[in-house]
Amino acid sequence: MSSTKSPGKTVMRQRQSWIDQARWIAIVLVVTGHAVGEMRSESGLAVIVSNVLYTFHIPVFVILAGWGARRAEANGKNLSKIWWQLLLPYIVFQLVAFALAWFLDGTEPSWSFTNQTFGLWFLVALAGWRLLAPWFSGLPLAVPISLLLSLLAGLSAQIGSWLSISRIFFFLPLFLMGPWLVEQITVWRRISLLRWGATAYLAILAIVVVVLGKDFWRTPFLGKSSYEDLEQGCLTGMAVRLLVLMVAAATATAFLVALPGQTGAPSRLGRWIATAGQHTMYPYLLHLQVLTLVGASTWRTMGQPTATTVLFIFGAVAVSIFAEIKPVRAVFSPLVEPKTLLRSRL
Repeated sequence: MSSTKSPGKTVMRQRQSWIDQARWIAIVLVVTGHAVGEMRSESGLAVIVSNVLYTFHIPVFVILAGWGARRAEANGKNLSKIWWQLLLPYIVFQLVAFALAWFLDGTEPSWSFTNQTFGLWFLVALAGWRLLAPWFSGLPLAVPISLLLSLLAGLSAQIGSWLSISRIFFFLPLFLMGPWLVEQITVWRRISLLRWGATAYLAILAIVVVVLGKDFWRTPFLGKSSYEDLEQGCLTGMAVRLLVLMVAAATATAFLVALPGQTGAPSRLGRWIATAGQHTMYPYLLHLQVLTLVGASTWRTMGQPTATTVLFIFGAVAVSIFAEIKPVRAVFSPLVEPKTLLRSRL
């Protein structure tokens, strides 16, 4: 029997390693963005870090999520995955958020599951994208059609955060681009000149954001505001939204191309990061509760703002690592991955 390995399987394994690594690095940046967001009103450093991160860290996750859903079909199996992996954890952590708000400041729960508490919008949006993806699969001009829908969605001031519809439509083009774009990035990452070019682009963008400081307009990158909310006319709003999506796609692509890492994750650190990238739901969901506790404390005002911001950055990395430890995942798996509890009873 021949011992020759299948080239297709080798390419898939190599591609998966860098994708998992990118997922974990991206979730660390999400946690960091949320953490420094606590200091935006006090620290110029927090404003700069937050502004830079929000140009690409959400688009990175959307693009990778689109690649992950490339084989999704309009059937019961897909609906079951959406329920167990996204909607049930969303309900659980929405209830946790209600409980924490009541415990910390006596806020009565709204019991609303159509509007998300802090940070949980992505679960609802991802469920929406996974439901939509099969209907766009194979559709001619799927990405341009989704882009048109994204631009038209900004005309409505009503949809807002209701079931994350505003963000579902805003980021939909990036989600649908994911399967094609990730395949291209896999090739581009092997070209040194492109990796250096991507690194240079990210550096230039960071410099621009630093120079602009508080004048950098972050709000359109969040994808949740209508043109009316942004005090824009229809044509101006569409032009700005199109520009924002182009910058977001370009910056996310540059980040994924420039991301360090060797093919197949041969190093011990590379393997750990790739493994951690398969469990990003844990740092994503658990850090929201940590930040709720931090926000209810006086820690933000106890020290010099810049020093506190740096401390929050290190804390974000530490929380991201801690949430990946096996004992921590074992304790919280019934909440983060409810299906594990069902399997344990079978």
